[in-house]
Amino acid sequence: MRIFPFRFLLVLATFSSGWGALSAKETSSPAGEAVSRAIPLIEKSVLAYVEKRDCFSCHHQALAMMALGRSRDFGLKVAQDSIATQVKFSLDYFGGRSKLLLQGKGVPGGPYNAGYALTSLSAAGEPADEVTQSLVRYLLKSQKKDGSWKIINHRPPIEDSHFAATALSYRGLQAYGGTDERQGAMAKALQWMKEFPPSSTEDHAFKLLGLHWGGVPKAGQAGEASRALLALQREDNGWGQLPDMASDAYATSLALFALKESGVPQPVPKAISLGEKWLLDNQLKDGSWLVKTRSKPIQKPLDSEFPHGKDQFISIAATCWAVMALAPD
Repeated sequence: MRIFPFRFLLVLATFSSGWGALSAKETSSPAGEAVSRAIPLIEKSVLAYVEKRDCFSCHHQALAMMALGRSRDFGLKVAQDSIATQVKFSLDYFGGRSKLLLQGKGVPGGPYNAGYALTSLSAAGEPADEVTQSLVRYLLKSQKKDGSWKIINHRPPIEDSHFAATALSYRGLQAYGGTDERQGAMAKALQWMKEFPPSSTEDHAFKLLGLHWGGVPKAGQAGEASRALLALQREDNGWGQLPDMASDAYATSLALFALKESGVPQPVPKAISLGEKWLLDNQLKDGSWLVKTRSKPIQKPLDSEFPHGKDQFISIAATCWAVMALAPD
């Protein structure tokens, strides 16, 4: 694994000066209090993860950087090293694979993993460099002829949606591209997201996010995607991962984030506040959200010091999405 000591100091400086105050903002709202209770659990787990495993993950690097960065943006208390450590870990991991990336290889999770890496590094404020450009080159080489990027290893729900792979890859190119080749790849991806029908809640949420990132008007297909996602809300006000599954915190948090991030049709439907209440009602006393895994393990079990044992990876992912969905503005 490569080490970038000077870059790490720059990242620390960025987070200590450019991401808001370290002191906590008033979080008197129920949503703010819920987010503040979840943050320490995420911080503890992501630091434990990098001590025990040397591979980049969406659940402990990407989503954590996105959730903690968003929380800090809103002035909530986030430990200075919790984001910077994940940025350094991610850059070291992919930096050691640069030669393979330039050949369209070297990412065990495939384009979805690379897209998450670029999206989260951008959210963390990381400037373009040799690592991000290697990831961009990887994405350009791995795009399918129809404009999509495909999931390689199906581990639902986090790693199971071609819409997630395509929208995240699009977002990564949007943040770190800059060439005519990139623009062509993005145009093809956006057209695929417009035309291909979604199935799961993950599909619907990332289709909406992809159209939003692509600047598709709310009066057109983006609005249709928003209404389609709203239509999946259950009678208990949550969302389920699949039509035959009960509401859970992962699907509900992702759906709410996508709707709020993209700007739901005005006036804001009551469904949003009811969905937020579902999350608040289902947060556990320790600050986490529990989701039962339905993915078959392909690695040895790892205790990342997040609650819920064998369900900890999907549960920390759900908790990160919940933080992003509930973070006060």
